[in-house]
Amino acid sequence: MCKLLLHLSCLIYPAEIMRHKYTIRLRSSFAELWRYNVVVECGGFDAAGARICFASAQSVIAPVGSALTQAPAEPRHPRELTVGTEPCDSIAAYIYVIPNTLPISREVQECRAFDLKVRVAADGDTVYDAVHKVNQWGGASIEIKLPAGGTMPL
Repeated sequence: MCKLLLHLSCLIYPAEIMRHKYTIRLRSSFAELWRYNVVVECGGFDAAGARICFASAQSVIAPVGSALTQAPAEPRHPRELTVGTEPCDSIAAYIYVIPNTLPISREVQECRAFDLKVRVAADGDTVYDAVHKVNQWGGASIEIKLPAGGTMPL
């Protein structure tokens, strides 16, 4: 009898009720962020693990290898990037920070890693809030996987 009730409750509360709209926000106040292109790609998955949506955003300042000598007039400071999903049970997001211009200095101590703040909200509630360090020479590749109802430490 208990097993039957469990199955009935699954029918009454379908998986769609548990879905969330995720919003990923990136922010950095690094003064030389103009030397980097930033790309966010995010897949949204249902409870069975099938991809049901895809969202992406990018902030491209210049082609890789541009060797800019100064910041272009367009980039805002601080620079932000936001991407949102359709309702889904979980996400797998990939953030790429790609240098388009290398640092002018060749001294390691003058090229310390900079901060990239990453915040993920599910239906407006913060479920992931972290500061990632980005290597000035190599950029960064960041993976974030959040299951339905799961949260990462704040």
